[in-house]
Amino acid sequence: MSKGSNDVAYLVLQGDPATSKTRLRDVLSQDQRQRLTRYCLERVKQAVGTSDLYMLAENHAAAAEGTLLGIPSLLQQGSELNEALTQAVTSTALGRYRAIAIIPNDLPFLTSLTTYETRPSPQCLITPDAHLSGTNLLRVPTSMQAPRFAFGDNSFFSHLELAATAGLAIEVHPSSGAFDIDTANDLVLARETFPHAELWSIL
Repeated sequence: MSKGSNDVAYLVLQGDPATSKTRLRDVLSQDQRQRLTRYCLERVKQAVGTSDLYMLAENHAAAAEGTLLGIPSLLQQGSELNEALTQAVTSTALGRYRAIAIIPNDLPFLTSLTTYETRPSPQCLITPDAHLSGTNLLRVPTSMQAPRFAFGDNSFFSHLELAATAGLAIEVHPSSGAFDIDTANDLVLARETFPHAELWSIL
């Protein structure tokens, strides 16, 4: 993806590769889960490039995953993700951008983020998960005062509420490629929806 401005930065959320995706442990080995998260990170890099891509890394092991792909990391401060996101979005490293697009690292079928680059930066863009409960992609303007986030259970509606409270124009942008894999049921649905995906040869 080619960029001619500093309008949007992309911030991928990377957990500890040794412990991420624990809800898949009954169907995927630890090695398979690590391959899944690394593959997702590679897909993000392909969709974004590296010039405006950053990682919010849970710890140094997570940051090392970014180093392998040339992605600079912001090390998460504290154990609470949403508080760490607020700190990252308001950091000096991301301050030159007009908007930040947040990408959980569990989207193995992601192909493009063009919409998140081309929409006006004051807007809040949000892509829900397949269940219309979680948040798979979220873009917020850096001009937002005291930004707050609500990743976790029912985060889609929580983020809609937070954006409305902040007075942001909101655009919900469904995307079939922004399909996350968190649970064994997600994995079954993913195999049915994307039967010829490269991912299955990686796992």
